Amino acid sequence: MAYPPHVGGFTRWRRSAVCVGFALVMAPLAWADVDQALLEKAESLLKANDYEAAYALLEPWEVAGAGDPVYDYLLGTAALESNRPSKASFVYERILAVAPSYIGVRADMGRAYMALGDYGRAKIEFESVLSIQTLPPDLRSAVEQYATAAEARGQNKRTVATGYVEVGVGSDSNIGSATALGSVNLPTTGLYAPAPPTGRQTPDTYSTLGLGGEVNHQLTDQWGLYGGGDYRGRAYQQYVDSGYATLDGRFGLSYTGGPWLLRTGIGAQQYSLNQSRIRDTVGATLDWRLALSKSSQLSLGTSYSDAKYVLSTSSNQDTQTSTLTAGWLTALGDGSAVFSLTGSFGLERGVGGRDDGDRRFYGPRLTLQKNFAEKMGGYASLGATFSKYSGTNSLYLLSRDESLYDIALGVTWTVGKGMTVRPQFSALRNASNADLYSYDKNDFSVNLRFDY
Repeated sequence: MAYPPHVGGFTRWRRSAVCVGFALVMAPLAWADVDQALLEKAESLLKANDYEAAYALLEPWEVAGAGDPVYDYLLGTAALESNRPSKASFVYERILAVAPSYIGVRADMGRAYMALGDYGRAKIEFESVLSIQTLPPDLRSAVEQYATAAEARGQNKRTVATGYVEVGVGSDSNIGSATALGSVNLPTTGLYAPAPPTGRQTPDTYSTLGLGGEVNHQLTDQWGLYGGGDYRGRAYQQYVDSGYATLDGRFGLSYTGGPWLLRTGIGAQQYSLNQSRIRDTVGATLDWRLALSKSSQLSLGTSYSDAKYVLSTSSNQDTQTSTLTAGWLTALGDGSAVFSLTGSFGLERGVGGRDDGDRRFYGPRLTLQKNFAEKMGGYASLGATFSKYSGTNSLYLLSRDESLYDIALGVTWTVGKGMTVRPQFSALRNASNADLYSYDKNDFSVNLRFDY
């Protein structure tokens, strides 16, 4: 659906509105997870009417910047002017949820609905703008033209859907996360020779497929609903029986209260191995975010999951897991880098009766994201998880005590509209007082992702 013709006054007002939007950086609502230099460059591109370049610059930073009114306004404008009205309306909803009186965004929201063919909702947004008595004459004239075009058409629409498809290839040094030892001396049974591929370290190459989507519906300016699902599968080239897949679904409710956001929901996952259903998991989450300042954010969360194995012979591995997390995120230096620190603590109850018993775990995670160029950014993540089991392992006659260390490095390159290439590397090392459970694992992959 093409936009109605632009008029000069409206175009000039839009350009000045970008500068007005930047004034929001001083507001306590801003998360400010994206660096100032990047935002200023995006503003320059928008003023130069280079909307596609502005969108390509901003879109890779949406995970970090979502919720910051400055970033969201620039991204929404770039999406709208580069013919992505669905994306623009979704971003504008985020702004209006915390700043419903931001008239400039309401005018742009109306244009996005016009492009989507939702004339009823567009008319409502335009009339909200026209109700302001102090509008500049050129802006009022432009909005009146849009309101006339939307008169008596369509119906109210507050629902936005997004989706993605991702494919990749890679190499896994240890497909079973198993020991590299050719033989292990077990106190209870004597010499034992682990068999590949799942019992002993075995490498293989693989291909992956991921796809999913989410629907968001805004009930009021503060309350919203969301629901979505994802499928992710990995197929190994040589050891095809080790291929696995997960199918996830989620549904929840969100509430925005000024500088903080609350999101709660329920979810379910099905895990399959070699095309056979192995495990079903259901759970619930509760997350809270608070903007401490224009450059830092605090987050708290809790989750619960109940995992049950399908086969009765594996039911002793059933678990119930409760986790608490706390995090802090801040911009570094000139804002071109974002650093976050997260800590977690949890209890995994062995409700199925496994001989290792319950597992208590805790650990930190450090993450650094940095933008290198207009279409390229990178990230690094370093974490550790320390686990202690309450039961006595029947093979070793001891309580397992383990430390898992991981590192991940990646680069994201935007190659086209909604399309990114991401090479990434990860390494794991699990150290256990029972050497059968100690292992190393390296994984390298290249992924192509399309968002729509």
